[in-house]
Amino acid sequence: MSQPFGVTLSQSKNNSSVTVDMLRAFVSLSRSLNLSKACSELGTTRQTVRRHITDLEAILGKKLFEVVDRQYQLTCGGYESLEEAKSLLLQLDTWAGRSNLRKNYSGGLEKLQYTDANARTFYSQQHPVSQIALNGLPIMKKAFSAWGNAETQIEHTAMEQIRPYTVIYRKGPAGWVFVDVGKESAYARWFGWAWSRSAIGKLISEDNIDDEYNQFTGGAYSRIYDEGGVRLDHIFAHLPKDGGEPQPGTFQRLLLGSVFPDGTPGLIILSAITEQIEIDALNEADRPKLPEDLIMDCPAPLCN
Repeated sequence: MSQPFGVTLSQSKNNSSVTVDMLRAFVSLSRSLNLSKACSELGTTRQTVRRHITDLEAILGKKLFEVVDRQYQLTCGGYESLEEAKSLLLQLDTWAGRSNLRKNYSGGLEKLQYTDANARTFYSQQHPVSQIALNGLPIMKKAFSAWGNAETQIEHTAMEQIRPYTVIYRKGPAGWVFVDVGKESAYARWFGWAWSRSAIGKLISEDNIDDEYNQFTGGAYSRIYDEGGVRLDHIFAHLPKDGGEPQPGTFQRLLLGSVFPDGTPGLIILSAITEQIEIDALNEADRPKLPEDLIMDCPAPLCN
């Protein structure tokens, strides 16, 4: 029976423990699926990478890769283990000060800061879900109420009014897959409707953005997806507007653990473009002034 990475990493006195080098070999090879490229990235030999992969497979009790027509491919077990391996490496790099992603907590709520290759800084701050009821945006109140009335069911009639403003994901073996993008969603408003429609069926990781950015944007997804809970974040990010250059924007994001008609879990995300954000690390001078036609605090169809 295979063991989770967290268990094997804690076995410091056991010679068969998972090592950081094993994890780096696994993640690097999974990224390129090319042994030579992985060796170049890691600065080591083919023999060493193969040994790390073999040792890791022996510890976990499952194959992570298979070779088909002389090409490496991730197995189902490899796909299942990859997200956790990336998360562990990112956590270690963050502790060691080698990561562009910084994470801390205040009152049990998460705060993230990410700096990209162009020195642009992104912020995310988690807020209590109770904030929705106390002073939340009207669109967030509508979404939270609809989700509750629907009893988490994605296709329930209670969700019909809010669905145009949401994005829905399913978690597959290779990662998060776009299932539906609402025509009035923040994704469609910001990136453009054509891009949004073309995203359906794709992985959110197909943009080839680095793991740290993917952790910044989607690190909270798995827990809400698995547990069926709710999470509220305020976000400041630089995102390409209508396929052009990145522009600063501010958002509130509501994650809703949900269920598809066949009983499998799904994730509903309602992101609202808004100037109503509270992020401790963000300077007032850096807050962007958003066009009125983009702001989603209370869309007319919902508030009329």
